[in-house]
Amino acid sequence: MNICSIFFILRSRTMRKEAITHPAFEPTTNAYTYAVVDSVQAVAEKMQWVTQISIEQFALVTITLYFEQEGRSSSARQTQARQSACYYLDNLRPLVRKTDLVFLSGWTFYFILLGANLQGGNIVQERLWDALMWRVHNSRTPGILRPRSMQIGHSAYPVPQQDAQECIMAANEASLSFTTRPEKASRKPLKYTNEPTSLPAKDAELSEMARKLGIPYLSLLPSRPPAKVQQLVSPQLAQELHCYPLGRERDILTVAIANPQDRRALDRLQQETGLHIFPVLASPRELQTALERLV
Repeated sequence: MNICSIFFILRSRTMRKEAITHPAFEPTTNAYTYAVVDSVQAVAEKMQWVTQISIEQFALVTITLYFEQEGRSSSARQTQARQSACYYLDNLRPLVRKTDLVFLSGWTFYFILLGANLQGGNIVQERLWDALMWRVHNSRTPGILRPRSMQIGHSAYPVPQQDAQECIMAANEASLSFTTRPEKASRKPLKYTNEPTSLPAKDAELSEMARKLGIPYLSLLPSRPPAKVQQLVSPQLAQELHCYPLGRERDILTVAIANPQDRRALDRLQQETGLHIFPVLASPRELQTALERLV
């Protein structure tokens, strides 16, 4: 039996157990807990503690959110950013096991996946990234800020990293990153059309167009879609419809598209995938570059 098989057996068993006892976590009725720590050193100390309690291996996934810098000296703005970070982590925490250790330091999330190897960390990374992308694009909770950018990475101990500090440094190297723009206008229903639309080329004009449509605008697209959405939208279909899959959450598929009012393309995507389609505006040039990477 290989390590990957053992990991999945351990995962299925531990999902039925209560969360492990750890001094950093207070008793709570919600078993999906996380701890807020002051520094990354505190996370490293917890990882060292894990190695001392007969846990031979673990994976680490880190997610860092970056919020708008303007007004950063404002205590109200800082409070809103902290509330937003907690909101996103609250939605991600149930996607890993109750026994896994999760920490929030600043705007960075640390997921310590007990018993997992590097491959297991990559699997969890994709799951968390899909969910985060959907949540950032679709959240309508009042007062929640959309990050201006975010990144995710993963590593594992003792292979390939041999100590906690190396593990954290490796996980902080972005495997996937994403840049977006905070949505300042309230969402409005999209007006779809079957007629071709002349789209602006400048970044500011595209951002303004997205605000009028009530959808997100993405100035940069990730270098590759998550593996799960690549299975839903083939490179050939993406090229044909000139759209780029970004993530899936439940029955909603988020795609970047140069013309979010193209009803024919959106209907075809829904027919091919069986999912509801949430369009996100991207510049034609950025979209073409991303599509070329799919080939």
